[in-house]
Amino acid sequence: MNAGDPLFILYVYDMNRALSFYRDTFALTVVQHTPGWSMLRCGGATIALHILSEGSTESLATHAGLSLQVDDLDAGINAVLAAGGEHIVTREATDFVPVRMCELRDTEGNGFELRQFVAKGSEDLTAIPVQS
Repeated sequence: MNAGDPLFILYVYDMNRALSFYRDTFALTVVQHTPGWSMLRCGGATIALHILSEGSTESLATHAGLSLQVDDLDAGINAVLAAGGEHIVTREATDFVPVRMCELRDTEGNGFELRQFVAKGSEDLTAIPVQS
């Protein structure tokens, strides 16, 4: 079995508000938009937005596992707040985990993370090419 690029599904109450949040805050490209299902490209991954209609048995994923790498965590947090998101907690890097991380909520209440890799010099693993 071959797996393709990852798809993250987030449940939303207001499709236009959620689409605007992800498109405008993170400069993502919209690849599909309907009233009930929209998709945005984020590198090699897709973020899908699925509407929660009245009477639905589905619910928000308060921590969906979506984690976006940013080059400036503070600027990322400010952009999320300006777009109507909510800050939950920021964790600073340590010698053991050289990553600054922030938990946030989008305009719909879905949890996600922003991460900034802060290793020094040659320890910067984001500069190492991926082997295929």
